[in-house]
Amino acid sequence: MQIEIRRWELSPTNTQTQFGMRGLCFVAFVVSLEVSGEKCASRLYSNPMGNFTFKRLRANPFFWAALAVLLAVIIDLLWFWARFPAGQKIYGPDSLPGNLPALVLGAGVRANGEPTQVLEGRLQAALDLYREKKITWILVSGDNRTQYYNEPQAMRRWLAKNGVPQDKIVSDFAGRRTFDSLKRTRMVFGQEKIVLVTSDFHMARALYLAKHLGLEAYGVACKTGRIGAMANASFWLRELLARHKAVLDVWFPPSTKLGPTEETPGDS
Repeated sequence: MQIEIRRWELSPTNTQTQFGMRGLCFVAFVVSLEVSGEKCASRLYSNPMGNFTFKRLRANPFFWAALAVLLAVIIDLLWFWARFPAGQKIYGPDSLPGNLPALVLGAGVRANGEPTQVLEGRLQAALDLYREKKITWILVSGDNRTQYYNEPQAMRRWLAKNGVPQDKIVSDFAGRRTFDSLKRTRMVFGQEKIVLVTSDFHMARALYLAKHLGLEAYGVACKTGRIGAMANASFWLRELLARHKAVLDVWFPPSTKLGPTEETPGDS
């Protein structure tokens, strides 16, 4: 039995045939990719999440409600950023004008009558200013609406314990709100210029109210970073809501308990 071995040689005709077939296969592959891509894009647009379609999303009233809320929040933040600028009359101790009293705004008192960490930070800032002779005396203003809660008394006791003379501390027991404290500073204690000591998150609102109540206030802000990230975030969130109320207080001033004019160390 003889086995015939044939040798297939690449002739010009065979070479053309080979590359022609390859070319056809490549074209077919490209066409199939284009068709598949179009189908995929069509499915992504018309049905990106199963039965969920963009057309149905636009027809959903909750979509437009959520979009309206989002736009309102953005506009609100931009408006408040312009109304409460971050750097308005906030000073360091060395740049303060001399011979002015300090107003320390209340923050909170623990059940044992001691200042909270936030309030202690404000008192420490005022104490440092007094020791450096940047202020002449200190007005402590806070909430004392019941006999069981007394911010000014706790503030006064803390300052006296740390070396501030009693005759250099004045207590305002009717400062239930920031608006009340600032208005009473002007109307009851007769001050036109003050060094305003409060927390960094609270400073912009306090200066805003002081300006609209006729007080020339020089802010010294104390940082609250040491109280923890979550607590700090809650204070800033609460402050965002409180700024809305501050604007309403300026537009529609609430009634404030005033009373007779009181003497201060600056009067003597």
